[in-house]
Amino acid sequence: MGGNTRDIDPRELAAIRSEFGLDQPIPKQYASWLKGFIGQGELGRSYQDNRKVMVVIGERIPATITLVGIALILSFANGIFWGLVMITVRFKFRSRLLEAPFVGTALLLHSVPAFFLGLLVIYGVTIIPAFHSIPLFGALRADEAATPANLLKFAILPALTLALSRSAKVALFVRSLALDEITRGYVTTALAKGLSYSQVVVRHVARNCLVPIVNLLALSLPSLIGGSVLIETIFAWPGTGRLAVEATFGRNFPVMTTLVMIYGTMVVLSNLVADLLQGLADPRIAESIANNQTTMTRARSI
Repeated sequence: MGGNTRDIDPRELAAIRSEFGLDQPIPKQYASWLKGFIGQGELGRSYQDNRKVMVVIGERIPATITLVGIALILSFANGIFWGLVMITVRFKFRSRLLEAPFVGTALLLHSVPAFFLGLLVIYGVTIIPAFHSIPLFGALRADEAATPANLLKFAILPALTLALSRSAKVALFVRSLALDEITRGYVTTALAKGLSYSQVVVRHVARNCLVPIVNLLALSLPSLIGGSVLIETIFAWPGTGRLAVEATFGRNFPVMTTLVMIYGTMVVLSNLVADLLQGLADPRIAESIANNQTTMTRARSI
């Protein structure tokens, strides 16, 4: 299915269509799929090998979780540090000229497409002899132990590529938040008490920027999963992103629709997690929500 059907015997093609229910009207196909999903948790079978869709996807999920997890940690650790360095330079030296290289690099990385960054990373590794021991493509072979060191060895390049653009966005986001905070009165008070510029930024400014950063952290998960599609393809990483590309070119519609549904669910759950984390990071938000709910309840009772 999904290949060249001109050389297939019409009777064999009709049997395949009947097996997968493709000879039925579209509304009936959808009703059958919905019934199987709700009643049995069945999302259909792959056209490629006739295996259950969730089995096919389940084999790829660990690789994507590994890749996205490493990229998420790298992007926020590097991005927050980068943003705080930019604002410290701007705050301490009062010079946009000294800050310009940091901002320019962040804007450049944020603007360059991820697939182009991946190609640059591959090129850089191939021309620098010290990096030749790092594998460029694929994942663990069957004869290799699945130790953290081996996993990291194969995942570091695609994860780094995926994290570069996101870390630049985080750095610019943190800088923007901190620019608003350093104009507030508590910053002047902290400096008057004898704290250094870096102490004020880390202890006070960064703490007051925590809630928006936590919100961005939760919302970055679906973005990284979506961005992993091209990265996994470039580095031959066996995750769901590469599976999505294979399913698209192979017209493997059950796999495609299930992946789209999973990605959509991730967006909804990420927004929910972001709201919950905001309440945990700042109790005032949870208190405000509770007060609003109390007000609405009273208004309905009147």
